[in-house]
Amino acid sequence: MSGRVNWENTSQPIYYFNQPPLYFYFIAAAGSAFGYSEVPLHLFQSLFSLLSIIYFYKLLCLFHRNFALLGTSFLALGPAFIVNQNLMVDVPVLSVSIIFIYLLIKYDEVHLKRDIYFAALILSIGLLFKYSLLPLFPILVYSVWQKKRLDLTPAILVPLLFLMAWTTLNYLEFGSSHMGGRHRNEISSKLLFDNSIAFLLTLGAVVPFSIVFIQSWFKARRRQAIVVSCFCLLIVVSAYVHVYGFQIRSFPHTIFWLAFLANGLVLIVLSFVGALEALLLPKARIVALWGISMAVFITLYAPFMATRHILLILPPLIILCGYLLDHASRATATISLILTCFLGLTLGVSDWLYADFYRRASKDALVSVPQGKKVWAVGHWGWQWYSKQENMHFYEYKISNLEAGDFLISPEVYPKQQIPNDIELAKVASIVYSPSIWNALTTAHFARFYNSYSTKLPWYLSNAPVDSVTVYKVVRTSCR
Repeated sequence: MSGRVNWENTSQPIYYFNQPPLYFYFIAAAGSAFGYSEVPLHLFQSLFSLLSIIYFYKLLCLFHRNFALLGTSFLALGPAFIVNQNLMVDVPVLSVSIIFIYLLIKYDEVHLKRDIYFAALILSIGLLFKYSLLPLFPILVYSVWQKKRLDLTPAILVPLLFLMAWTTLNYLEFGSSHMGGRHRNEISSKLLFDNSIAFLLTLGAVVPFSIVFIQSWFKARRRQAIVVSCFCLLIVVSAYVHVYGFQIRSFPHTIFWLAFLANGLVLIVLSFVGALEALLLPKARIVALWGISMAVFITLYAPFMATRHILLILPPLIILCGYLLDHASRATATISLILTCFLGLTLGVSDWLYADFYRRASKDALVSVPQGKKVWAVGHWGWQWYSKQENMHFYEYKISNLEAGDFLISPEVYPKQQIPNDIELAKVASIVYSPSIWNALTTAHFARFYNSYSTKLPWYLSNAPVDSVTVYKVVRTSCR
């Protein structure tokens, strides 16, 4: 945790950030064995993707066997799952949460004790991947209480002992609790409103499959559906007026904003309707608690909204909405699946092109640099990885010593380190590529798919280039 990473202007110890490091050790083990290039690391990550798919199918079979394959496809082929196939921790966290819930719900009297303790162990490991799994701990407590067996009670202590051991190590290493020092949002009505709008927008942007649930519900309960739809429309319009006033940013943006918000709101309503229909089932209550606790935690404590956060609540939403599928037509189910595949594939390709811009630009920028010159790079996210692969020196604000004659390469849109005013730079070249039809639905432009707000959509239409990378020559510093 005392290792240093530069994610702002200068390097900070890892404990300064809110990410526990266990998954980093897994990546280090895979990298040490197979190399730190993209292919083996992504293959390693895909193991967690496979676990998510297998166990979500098994979990759905406990609720809706006829819907299990379609529901799993909604998750696995959708944009939230496909685009987030990267080395971030959210797909591993998703796999942990699905396996955890499956073990709690899978009722096997012979192996009940083993399953509960294994679920507790899985949760403990997951908490050291990411603290966003904390909402699952009350579900473990509830599940143990629900089964009314004293011999299962010690399972509750397993995650607590893990966290106590982890906190003890924190105090020994850097003198405080990492989890206790985690960034917390300052709760206010404005934060709740903004985060709720961002939550619904981000959810609505990645669930085209909601059509099949809407059609089935409307067919079964037309009057109720009309009333709730009108209520949702009123909420959407009120939210829009609150955020934007009566000004329209642009007609296409307004249409997308309203469509995403309405879609997200309707899916939340449908999941509650599905939960009410199944509330008598103990396993359905656990899934309802799963969805509610994760949604509340994300809305209150996530520093910003992102599709990777929304990914964690899609499984309970799909399961609960499955109770409304009795009147769904095969045609609507097919359309929903086609839309899910289309959006997942299109945004997946677009996101790959987004990353590929920096992969290519890191190589092409060096063409403008004379042989033997020292090259510095500024910029974070994927650019930091690709620039280091090309052996550029990573710049630290007011620590690195730039000298006249050095070169500095900088992406223009990415967040990056500040450059002191006393360093004079001369532009040498600019790297920019023409936009492609394949990223017309874009996840780029300040990484909107990974960083959404109430006024910024997770994906949008664009005919602009992804970014540009500029090559500068250091002309003069204050010391020379």
